[in-house]
This record gives sequence, C-alpha cells and structure tokens, in this order.
Amino acid sequence: MEFLRRWLPTALVIGPTLYLHWYVTRRYCGQAMRIVAVLASLWLVIGTPVLMAGGFGLFSSDQISYLMAATLAWVIVVISASLWVRLRTAAEFNPDRRRFLAAGAPVAAAVPLLAAGGGAIAARSGMSTQEISLKIKGLHKDLDGLRIAQLTDIHYGPFFGRADLERAVAMANECRPHLTVVTGDLITRWGDDLEGCLRVLRGLRAEAGIFGCHGNHEEYAEKENEATLLGAKQGLRFLRGEAAALRFGLATLNLAGHDYQHLGKPQLTEAEELVRTGALNVLLQHNPAVFPRAVEAGYDLMLAGHTHGGQINLGAFGGNLNVARMFTPFVRGEYQRDGKLLYVSSGLGTVAIPIRIGAPPEVTVIRLCAV
Repeated sequence: MEFLRRWLPTALVIGPTLYLHWYVTRRYCGQAMRIVAVLASLWLVIGTPVLMAGGFGLFSSDQISYLMAATLAWVIVVISASLWVRLRTAAEFNPDRRRFLAAGAPVAAAVPLLAAGGGAIAARSGMSTQEISLKIKGLHKDLDGLRIAQLTDIHYGPFFGRADLERAVAMANECRPHLTVVTGDLITRWGDDLEGCLRVLRGLRAEAGIFGCHGNHEEYAEKENEATLLGAKQGLRFLRGEAAALRFGLATLNLAGHDYQHLGKPQLTEAEELVRTGALNVLLQHNPAVFPRAVEAGYDLMLAGHTHGGQINLGAFGGNLNVARMFTPFVRGEYQRDGKLLYVSSGLGTVAIPIRIGAPPEVTVIRLCAV
C-alpha cells in the first residue's frame, strides 16, 4: 500500500504524458522533434523515478527540486500542445466549425500554461492566516477561547525558503497563540537543510510552548532522530509516542503525538495509554487518514496535515478532484466523527510540483470554543 501511495500518482502523470508525446509528434512534428520527444520520454520513464528516489547521490537536493520542476514544465507544455493539435485536427475534419476551432486552439492550449503559472505564484505568494473556530462539547471554561497555531508541511527548500518560513513564523506569532504545533514534513528529502529550517522555527512564540510530530518525509530522509535532537535545542519538542500535560488555569490540555502512521499497518498502537481522563485530549498526527483510529482511542481533537489540501484541486462533478482523495477522505478543513474533531491544514510548502491550485498555503490558527 505504501508503494502505491508513493508511485501511483507519478504513474498517472507519466502514462498519459507518454501517450500525448506520441500523439503530438505523430501528427505534426518532424524527425528532429521526434528525437527530442523520445529523449523526453526516456527522461520521464527513467529520470523521474530516479529523482523521486533521491537521485541516487547524483544530484543535490536543490538540483532535484529544480529538475522535478523542469519535468513538470515539460509535461504541461506537452499537454498544451496536445490540446492545440486536437482542436486543429477537429477543424480539418469539420469545415463548418473550422474558423471557430482554429481560433480556439491557442486559447485552449494556453489554459494549462496559465493555470500552472498562476498555481506557482499562489504557492509562493498566496500564504494567509486561516482562523478556525472549533466547537467542542463540554470544553472546560478555562480552555474556552484557547488559540492553537499550526504550521505543517513546510518542505523547506528552494521553493519555500528562509524568507517564506520567516513570514509564516511572524504570521503565527502575530495571533499570539497559547500553543503552537508543527505537524510534520519540515523537509522533503535527504540533503535538505533541516537545521536551517529549525533555526527559523526557533522564532515561534507561544505561552505553553512549541510542540510537534514527524511526517512521512522525515522518515523517508531518515531524519526523525536528528530532527528531534535539533528541535529540542531550538525549543521545539517533538512528541513521539508520548504526551505532555499542559495546564491552563484549572483545566488540562493533554497533548499527545505520534510519528507518521502508515496505511495498511497497525495504527496508533497503544495510543489509548496516552489519553488522560478529565483532560482535553489533543493528538498531533501528520496523516489525517488515521482519524477514525484516533476517535476509537479516545482523542477529542486531532490536528493533521500531509495532504497539502489536495495541492492541485480540479473542480468537477460538484466537488474537488485531487490525488489526496485516492488515499483519504480527510483532505482539508474540519471533520467530525462521534463528537470528535479533526482539522487538516493545507500547510505551507509543496512537494515535487511547486504549484498550488485551489489550496493556498496557510498558517492555521485554531480557536477552541465551548458549546
């Protein structure tokens, strides 16, 4: 299941793109362009998996990020070209509609390029503070109005660097949270500047402290232990199968955290042992798909990320289509089950594709409200 989760989205992009390469070059391209298309196809089939696997030490982390972005740009160009060819071909076989289709071809071909450009701009400049009020039945009066700032899915690197993260930290601090949490994916892959990311996060301020949990990318990079030690030096405590009892007046907020939980494997084992009777039990867990298990274990609220809010959402059939929905129904925003709550933040950075469409980056500020 984990293999499918990692590679199926890539296959769903590579397969259709290879077909579009063949279609466009067969229809309109000469010998030289066909050679370019063959080389690009080889790169898609061989190069993309190599980059996804970390480049086998052939490239630096930043080089991998730029090469992945260049690969995406080529895919978008091929999609645009295929739309143009389709409409031009339709015009040839439909004389009555030739003028309309011929005029519409460049417009249709420009749509993917414009959407990608807009998505790239949104990923870098569209960050905002998302203020959420969560109503919790039976919430202690001393926790009513408590503010929790959440940062997640930073993916620190060339497409979300120091200036971007410093801005996010400042936005979180401006809300004067009582508690701040970081719910995983500080970096993307081995070789990313984990220490630099944590140095910026040192600027976070909250009355009750800064806590976090690890995401799947800390695991992929084999940096969970290093991140935990470096985080402690910077004032960020990662909860790894443990809990911290935080006092607010006469009330207790029991904050628990677990490393990234995999689909298809036992989830949140022994999580019940961290639940505290008489307290508000809040779970930090990167993967929102385990929310049903968190409810079963007795947590009142779970904070997650991982999905990037879908990252690229296509409005169709009355809803948003995105890759994240293939793996979890909990993609973005607030969810309820049996009176328990989950909030999934869209997060800050991107992975593989430096584009966001319909899921702008957010610094989340959650306000707890008594019902």
